Amino acid sequence: MRCYSVWIFLGDSRMSDIVISTTDNSRLSLLLNWYANPYHTPIFMAHYLGFYEDEGLSPAIMETTDPSDVTDLIGQNKVDIALKAMIHTYAARAKGYKVVSTGTLFHEPPTGLIFLKSSGIKGFEDIRGKRIGYIGRFGKIIIDDLARRAGIELDAYETVRVGMNMTDAILQNQVDAGMGIGCFQQVELEQASGQETGILRVDELAGLGCCCFCSILFLVNEEYLAHNEDKVRRFMKATQRGVQWTLENPEKAYDLLCQNIPRLRTETFRKIYISCLPYFSRDLVNVERDWDKVGTYAQELGITDESMDAMSCYSNEYLPERPYADFQPLDGHYLSESRAAS
Repeated sequence: MRCYSVWIFLGDSRMSDIVISTTDNSRLSLLLNWYANPYHTPIFMAHYLGFYEDEGLSPAIMETTDPSDVTDLIGQNKVDIALKAMIHTYAARAKGYKVVSTGTLFHEPPTGLIFLKSSGIKGFEDIRGKRIGYIGRFGKIIIDDLARRAGIELDAYETVRVGMNMTDAILQNQVDAGMGIGCFQQVELEQASGQETGILRVDELAGLGCCCFCSILFLVNEEYLAHNEDKVRRFMKATQRGVQWTLENPEKAYDLLCQNIPRLRTETFRKIYISCLPYFSRDLVNVERDWDKVGTYAQELGITDESMDAMSCYSNEYLPERPYADFQPLDGHYLSESRAAS
């Protein structure tokens, strides 16, 4: 039997074992894809500023201790909403989990092989003789696929699973480089080491043209969605308002985040926060082009086959028809709505 470990954030920022009411209709569980960090800021803003409460919701926001658990928990309908990357959504569907993305939180963060320049790595061919760290199963799949594309034998390098400790693994000389996000792990590594770092982006090495495979999405189980469509709509509406407020008040947002999660009040996390700001999706839309590209990439990686329908993996139906605004249009109509009606 596999055990899953998560923590829940309470109103005063403390954490305790998860206890979620099954009778209070305002409650829902939201499982983060990582420990709480700056790229989750819009969610916490929606929580701290009462945007979820305005929609009649009281979310229990949880962080995982193992990102691989998130797919199984949402796939088994053990949590209501979860964050996970696009490539993992395809993998979950291929595994038989009926999960659907209802929106995008973090769009196309640069993702790739992160390293200290002192390691001697300049191009992907330099992984020969090196130890390459990865977070979970799909990190290794991607590394091995890139090696295949580069004509590098699988025994010419070593892969090491380091989980959520990529930066420390590099600093402790457990690995020479590792898969990570440029606006997170690369910034963290540079700050912790005091050295110059580099990144070999997967989208460039694999010819994807975008880092959409690592876009972070809101996933729900189809069974939960069938009985909670209105609740999901209200959640997405409040979250979009959180993104909007974060982008329009970046300094206030970071300060409020740190007030409630004090461990994030460091120079490293401040720089990570600034680096993450450009990648927040203001409209939360699932981009069709991205799903098509990642669908093809998932097939190339052997995660899915041609029977996988990209349209079954996501829906924009639960996103707000109108963005949040303090004032409504004076004539009562949005331009897009007027065009659609004509």
